[in-house]
Amino acid sequence: MMRRFLKSQKGRFSLRQSRSGSRSASKDFYPNPQILRDIPLNIELALPTTNLGWPEDFGFKLGGDGPSYILSVVEGSSAYMAGLQPGDQVLELDGQNVSSLSTKALIALAQTLKTVPPSIGVVSRIEQVDISPGPDGRFGFTIVGDSPLLVEDCLPNSPAGRSGLRAGDYVMEVNGIPVKQHETAAAMIKTSQGRTLRLGVLRMNRFQKRTSSSMKETYHSGDMIRQDRKHKALEFNKKVEEILGDEPVVKERLFDLLKQYASERDVEGLASTLPEILITEEHQQLIDSISLECASEKNVWRVM
Repeated sequence: MMRRFLKSQKGRFSLRQSRSGSRSASKDFYPNPQILRDIPLNIELALPTTNLGWPEDFGFKLGGDGPSYILSVVEGSSAYMAGLQPGDQVLELDGQNVSSLSTKALIALAQTLKTVPPSIGVVSRIEQVDISPGPDGRFGFTIVGDSPLLVEDCLPNSPAGRSGLRAGDYVMEVNGIPVKQHETAAAMIKTSQGRTLRLGVLRMNRFQKRTSSSMKETYHSGDMIRQDRKHKALEFNKKVEEILGDEPVVKERLFDLLKQYASERDVEGLASTLPEILITEEHQQLIDSISLECASEKNVWRVM
């Protein structure tokens, strides 16, 4: 499930999500892709006035040749306060599907957008890897760098290799604790020698193919819904012209009411006012069409 981070008109960040779900404000773990953090965060911060320095000016770093992932988030930054986390994959930017864009292309797009900062839709791609130590108590891999930590070497026949770890993976957690510094992570791994080690890992390159097919299905479904709505709107407009073509005043009143409903979503108000506008037996066809569309729309919003 995807989380959306938006900038409100007052310059605050708020976290929104596409579906409801449980969320924890705790910073000591990252959820898997099926678990969302659903407590909204509203933060008053001084933000840049343009996107020319995005994403660094907003406190986070991206990586990936497509898809793009958040590799690090600066503590105390607007990105950090909004809830973005290392290991998140970027799915949407300002409402546009960017699930397959490289970091370079994503940054280029962001810098052209007028919304500062652009809204961003993400999903966590952290995977948990449990590694049992070998006979010597070691795990058989090395890490380098800081924020994020990169697996530099991992032999296929080592305990880590047999558990699925590969060179090129990023280590985001050690035993459930987020890590940024090499020294800290190395010390934590050393204290785990002789017992099972759990790593929170981002597998950027290996996740790409698996992601592309599932995301295509997700956005294909969204495209189908949009196309269906467009088709229904055209059919409804055609029916209005057939029935109210000689009644311009009634047609104007109907469209004013529908515009009001689109803005307020007041179903009861719509239901009570329609019979006052559409009064003939022929008009009843339009009332039936509007009632069916409202019921259909309600179901669509419930499952999205």
